[in-house]
Amino acid sequence: MPLSRDQVIDAAVELLNEVGLEKLTTRALTDRLGVQRGALYWHVKSKDDLLGAIAERICRPSLSVEADGRTSWEWLREFGLVYRRSLLAHRDGARIVAQAIARNAPMVVRLEETRPTFWPDELDEDTVDRYFDIVASYVAGFVLQEQAGPESPGEAAFTASLDTIILGIRTELGV
Repeated sequence: MPLSRDQVIDAAVELLNEVGLEKLTTRALTDRLGVQRGALYWHVKSKDDLLGAIAERICRPSLSVEADGRTSWEWLREFGLVYRRSLLAHRDGARIVAQAIARNAPMVVRLEETRPTFWPDELDEDTVDRYFDIVASYVAGFVLQEQAGPESPGEAAFTASLDTIILGIRTELGV
């Protein structure tokens, strides 16, 4: 049976969870898949492409947060909670996603497209982008700290700070 891109990404995510980002190499991945390196490059163009695909897979749950009758503020909070869980579900998840964002991987566009379109009318797109980026950056930074050391402030601290950020945004807007 021929190898598919999904199989490559699945194997890469499994390998990431087992060995971490530092030991995630194309050689280790081809060994896991039982293929030659050339076979891998039919499905991913480069290691950056592979890391971007892994980042997208990690973020998949947060890419599908729906409005479902929520206000924009409730959606922003739910996005933050789901994004954190998505990053924490994978070893070095925050580092992989941060690298993909720094390289402007295609998943960044999909992440930005998840923003709801139901913000208060007075907000221009640049302001919405800024608020979304504030929350996404806070989540990624918090998870980077959680994944870097043995002591984690925990979910209660995360949620309280997320709520404070959203309250600050709303206060700035007077809503």
